[in-house]
Amino acid sequence: MKVRIGSEQMFEMKPIRVTIWNEFIHERTDPGVARIYPKGIHQAISAGIEPYGFRTQTATLDQPEHGLTTEVLNRTDVLIWWGHLAHDRVSDEIVDRIQARVLQGMGLIVLHSGHRSKIFRRLMGTSCDLKWRTMAERERLWVVDPSHPITAGIGEFIELQTEEMYGEFFDIPAPEELVFVSWFQGGEVFRSGCTYRRGLGKIFYFRPGHEEYPTYHNKYVLRVIANAVNWAASPHGAEPVYGFMRPLEKINKVGPPLPIQANAAFGTISKQYFGKTADEEPIYLYTLTNKHGMQASIMTYGGIMLTLKVPDRHGVLEDVLIGYGTLEDFLRTGNKPYFGSAIGRYANRIANGQFSLDGVTYRLSVNEPPNTLHGGKRGFNKRVWASEEVYHEDAVGVALYYTSKDGEEGFPGNLGVKLTYTLTDNNELIINYSAMTDKKTVVNLSQHNYYNLAGAGNGNILDHVLTIHADRFTPIMPDLIPTGHIQSVAGTPLDFRIPTTIGARIHAQDPQMRYARGGYDFNYVLNPSGAAMDKAASVYEPNSGRMMEVYTTQPALQFYSGNGLDGSEIGKGGIAYNRYDGFCLETQHYPDSPNHPNFPSTELLPGQIYKQTSVYKFSARASK
Repeated sequence: MKVRIGSEQMFEMKPIRVTIWNEFIHERTDPGVARIYPKGIHQAISAGIEPYGFRTQTATLDQPEHGLTTEVLNRTDVLIWWGHLAHDRVSDEIVDRIQARVLQGMGLIVLHSGHRSKIFRRLMGTSCDLKWRTMAERERLWVVDPSHPITAGIGEFIELQTEEMYGEFFDIPAPEELVFVSWFQGGEVFRSGCTYRRGLGKIFYFRPGHEEYPTYHNKYVLRVIANAVNWAASPHGAEPVYGFMRPLEKINKVGPPLPIQANAAFGTISKQYFGKTADEEPIYLYTLTNKHGMQASIMTYGGIMLTLKVPDRHGVLEDVLIGYGTLEDFLRTGNKPYFGSAIGRYANRIANGQFSLDGVTYRLSVNEPPNTLHGGKRGFNKRVWASEEVYHEDAVGVALYYTSKDGEEGFPGNLGVKLTYTLTDNNELIINYSAMTDKKTVVNLSQHNYYNLAGAGNGNILDHVLTIHADRFTPIMPDLIPTGHIQSVAGTPLDFRIPTTIGARIHAQDPQMRYARGGYDFNYVLNPSGAAMDKAASVYEPNSGRMMEVYTTQPALQFYSGNGLDGSEIGKGGIAYNRYDGFCLETQHYPDSPNHPNFPSTELLPGQIYKQTSVYKFSARASK
């Protein structure tokens, strides 16, 4: 995203990308550590530094390639390494990758016992032995250089609980900068925060606390780490600093590198080349698999979810999404139904393809005359997104990034968008949306999966039992644009407040149903619960037992029953999709909100962050 500073030219604004690596052993095996860091020290650090505006991801030892694939490292500006006992279990191949990236300019922050890690020893060129001190008195970390950017906002010292010895190396080159020293009540002083430079990369070693204390919940420790990320993010630009590196004879290697294997107890991510666009842009397909075998595949073209394989009551996995099966089909047809697509800049319709902000009228591209639908002729569903893998201890995901330029499809402002699909070990599909702009604009992001819980191609969805937690809806005119009123669902075919089959009233002779072209295509105003996330809907398919529950931070839900499918769309396996073969539950803001001041605002200002989350949770009932 580009920003303007004063009257100067536009500058590209990119968040610093931080990968936090952790063995993730103590938090699983030591109850004392698990009590303090139930999701892992890496997650505590991530949560603690995210408010500083960094784009964080985590990686752990047990993931394929330790979570540090070439792609992950190439998209990492600063790597934070927390290590303790498993140093020799790290593959030499991964160490080679990290070393190459540091020499190219990636920052490296080494925490705790990371001084014993293979990568730190290699970069230092020595054994990196430390002088140990037993756990004893209260410790203070004193700031040596108050002008150093790493110490900004810290004061004179950080006081910690009773600790081990933190700092004095016996066998290591002298640091370029001494940032912190440890002082114990017994009078001993040790170096505890040191900086180094290797190649074009900056390195900061910092050891503030024992794993059995809440060190990484300490706001001053987290501030130091955040300061260090900012300091290490840009290469120092000097000539490679190899002069004081010793040879590597002291690093003993016993046997071949450890094999890199996926642990079956954890989720996995695979990536494959999936084709290219007419502009020769490569497209990739990510497949997320959780520890139960549930699977989701997502394309970098359009942020499109291609498949979602969910177990039935017998544990049989089946794809529950209808849609096309190949990139070529999406490109050839233009994907008019929006199968599986990421939707933006503005989900749903904007009347007459225009709206006004601060007295300025913005005219949009019109793709459903006279209105604009789902962002225009070339919305986010037809854009190529950048991507990166996302790992958590109980989930895997893919983060997609796209920058929508000022004026694209008629919308104002450069808009930076992040869309993350996450598949958890609780069989939840989580979709996180975030965006920032450099100019006042409107934003309404959503996702357009077509579900059939009986399995894609296994008949229609009329026997699915649907519940929608909404007392009201926004009535429509014949062109599907809201009237601007908000109406009760009571006494109408739109009332799904108690479980009802989708087909029960789908042919009702009601004006609203006629306007929706013989089915459901309505925006429901969700009942607020006061919780951080409201339950929007649930759907049950009796034959398979599959259940889908929808939770969201968004104020509304569009229920669409596939009225526009007419047999002309040929999908996976050569199946022709007919009316009612799939349904959509699209979490969103209201349609045409920019033209209705009484609707919740969709305006986004510079400096604000648009953030929304939707969760689709899957389970199966044991019997009908």
